[in-house]
Amino acid sequence: MKRITFFAAAAVTAALLAFSGCDKQTSDDLQQKADQAKQTIEAKAKEAKEAADKQIEKAKPKVREFGEKAKDAANSAAEKVKEATNGSSPTPTP
Repeated sequence: MKRITFFAAAAVTAALLAFSGCDKQTSDDLQQKADQAKQTIEAKAKEAKEAADKQIEKAKPKVREFGEKAKDAANSAAEKVKEATNGSSPTPTP
């Protein structure tokens, strides 16, 4: 009877040790996968930022050009309004 109890206790202990070792390995694997995912995300974010920066630099000349065109259009419209108001006949004073 003592032998059966001893073997049962040894089997339970071995099972618990195997389970805890497996749990540790699973935890380590999950940590490693999480670290790899983090590195991948960081790399993709860096690539996306670099691509966005390139597009911004590429767009700057066009933005300046559109700004100049808008400024010229506003000046032209202001001149036309000024001409229209100066060329009209003044209203008679009573």
